[in-house]
Amino acid sequence: MLGAWLGDVTLDRFIESYLGREALARNGSIASPRALFGWRDLADVLANEQAESFVVGAGELVSMPPPRDYETLVALLSSGAGVFVRDAERAHPRLAALAASFAPELGAARVQIFATPGGTHGFRWHYDDEDVFVAQLAGIKDYYLRENTIARGERARSNVFARFRDETSTLQLATLERGDFLYIPSRWWHMAESRQTALSLSIGLRVSASPDLHAARTHTDQAM
Repeated sequence: MLGAWLGDVTLDRFIESYLGREALARNGSIASPRALFGWRDLADVLANEQAESFVVGAGELVSMPPPRDYETLVALLSSGAGVFVRDAERAHPRLAALAASFAPELGAARVQIFATPGGTHGFRWHYDDEDVFVAQLAGIKDYYLRENTIARGERARSNVFARFRDETSTLQLATLERGDFLYIPSRWWHMAESRQTALSLSIGLRVSASPDLHAARTHTDQAM
């Protein structure tokens, strides 16, 4: 699956030039995003309860029960709050298949879902310990990115995220529309803001230390 989402960038080139190093965006590389996952599918996931679901508002988790059906989901989004679902592959067969086939040569995948109203953002500036691959399925969303030069050696946790205010790396922006793809290296700062009510999948990978992958990355390191 990842090979198709990379568009004209081969998987070998991605591993050599981008993995763990640089962000990468591709426009329209995700074929049939509605068939991949849609709003009704999200309602099915929320009703399943096998994945952890949370309400998000003003960049923070909100202490209230998440919606469990389509109508309540629509009402929540209309109120200005959104939904975050963790380990969504546990709750939907299509997402389980996506996680299993995404990039097995890199490592095990986990699927998160973000549904965010227009004019709002999910979480404030933060970073993840995993490499993140974003599939934009609906709406338009601005993703702000910065390389982490001050806390890259620190595991992701909320009390470290305040150090973002000291970051001096170049601010990058990727605007994603339906069918677009974005790669965010592990421990890069990022924050996303929706221009329209947006639905996206975030696939997280903890890259494995397979011999082939290690050799490719070592070769690149020596060449730089």
